[in-house]
Amino acid sequence: MTAPEGYHYYEGVLFYENLFPASSLDAMKEFEVRKDDLYVLTFPKSGTTWAIQIASLIRGSGDLEETDRMPLYARVPFLELVKPQIKTPGHKLLESMESPRYIKSHLLKRLLPQGMFHVKPKVIYVARNPKDVLISYYEFKLHPWSWEEYFNNFLKGNVVHGCWFENIAYWWQHRNDDNVLFLFYEDMKNDLKGSVRKISNFLDKQLDENTLDEITRRSSFDVMKENKNANYKTSFGNQTEQLRFGKAGGWRSRLTPEESQAIDETFNARLAEIGLEFKY
Repeated sequence: MTAPEGYHYYEGVLFYENLFPASSLDAMKEFEVRKDDLYVLTFPKSGTTWAIQIASLIRGSGDLEETDRMPLYARVPFLELVKPQIKTPGHKLLESMESPRYIKSHLLKRLLPQGMFHVKPKVIYVARNPKDVLISYYEFKLHPWSWEEYFNNFLKGNVVHGCWFENIAYWWQHRNDDNVLFLFYEDMKNDLKGSVRKISNFLDKQLDENTLDEITRRSSFDVMKENKNANYKTSFGNQTEQLRFGKAGGWRSRLTPEESQAIDETFNARLAEIGLEFKY
């Protein structure tokens, strides 16, 4: 299979060459996992920025103002990313960071540092329904295709970081592990404060109501949208901001009935096999 210009395949998974070179992905095999690490994992455009904002504010709850002044990408480095303007892989930045480290990744289970599955650090996994993910990821423009081409490639799992279903399936099946907190994007939209409380409990961080309320406020879409330390522009693709609309169910006004049905036919049987159902 030939990758588009500027992209490459790594163990059958498509990646953007400048951001996720083979050298960085190779380094995952030797990356040292620490017991007190926290990994925030998602398929792209599934609430990653949102979840790491919440987690990092909980960690820095003693001084929320100071914490929120630090760029989110510095608070929670992107494990497999090589930032074009820095040329330093995320894993190298993390090697020199003091514990506890908070780490972001979109890698499939088979490409993650395998020490994760022996050391068993804490993992927050956020899942979002495939229809909203597909549209949001298309608009992020980390691909060279038309809508029709992108749509078909998404259904085949041939987009950057690979297959949506493969990414989500492993963590759903391990959702009851003691070190895993599995969250749904749609539930976070419906009850943000409740989700902040779940995450703080998972991190063994007891928050008073005033702090809980303030973290919830700072983690709301409207506030994050205006916070350039959270909603920073990427240095690749179309230099889009991290946050776009932040809605659940936006697919209803974008997908045709035929496209919606095609997604159902691609994923529903596989989701049913593992007992996973989304609120659309």
